[in-house]
Amino acid sequence: MHNIYYNMQIDSADAVTIQSVTSSPPQQHHLSGKIEDNSFQNLLINSTVCTRARLRAVSATNANAWLRAIPSIYNDLALEPQEVQVLLKWWLGIPISTADSKCPLCSSALDPDCHHALTCSSGGGIIARPNKLRDCFANLCSKACLSPQLEKGPGLDFSRPADVLVPNWSLSNTAAFDLKVIHPLNTDLILEASLASGNSAEFGEIGKHTKNDQMCGRLGWTCIPLVVEVYGGWGCEAQGCFSRLSKRLAMQVGVCETEALSQMYCLLGVTLMRQNARAILLRCAQTPL
Repeated sequence: MHNIYYNMQIDSADAVTIQSVTSSPPQQHHLSGKIEDNSFQNLLINSTVCTRARLRAVSATNANAWLRAIPSIYNDLALEPQEVQVLLKWWLGIPISTADSKCPLCSSALDPDCHHALTCSSGGGIIARPNKLRDCFANLCSKACLSPQLEKGPGLDFSRPADVLVPNWSLSNTAAFDLKVIHPLNTDLILEASLASGNSAEFGEIGKHTKNDQMCGRLGWTCIPLVVEVYGGWGCEAQGCFSRLSKRLAMQVGVCETEALSQMYCLLGVTLMRQNARAILLRCAQTPL
């Protein structure tokens, strides 16, 4: 009887029989995972493009690191209660602003998904957010004894391909890390973002290489984009960078690499979400939460 109830909740290809369970007993987490995967796929099928893009984004690897983080003021891992409240509503797709709400900074219409609140060019939020992530990443590099340098480039025309420059990053190569926060619900990204997790971050990485590779090459640097989707999922190049950095960090602070990597994602995730929450609250504070 139990196997019939289980089979009703999963794809037919994953169905089990009493004989198969008896001969090769599966683990509970494997069975639960099949139910969760099937439920998620059904949710995607019955959702709008906008909702699919959000669901793909929040399910990206380590996008939920801010939720895993143990709150700590000492370690800069604490969020204010109102920040947590607005973030959870946004994360779950619960409307925050009403249909007739206007942005108090630019008078544009606010949307229930907070897309405008997180991409509004007024108020300095879209500059402060990557800058906070830059400082957080540079601090991690400092703890790993990598001597990072901020905002490096060839001239005074603001064409600085390195938010964080790290000499001797790998085999004596100098790495130019360039940070970018990208929103999967942007009109030019939403369709691709709805198809697979990480698509918008990959798009951002390509853009950074197109912009910076030639300049970095002339300077003898290696361009490494650190692109994160606004929901917390990092691009593939950033993930590779963090894995390498965690090895150095683990040796310096005396923890295992897995713990160092997890804490790195948690710290970056909380930093990102704190800025997201403040951007939303600044524009939607007049709307009851």
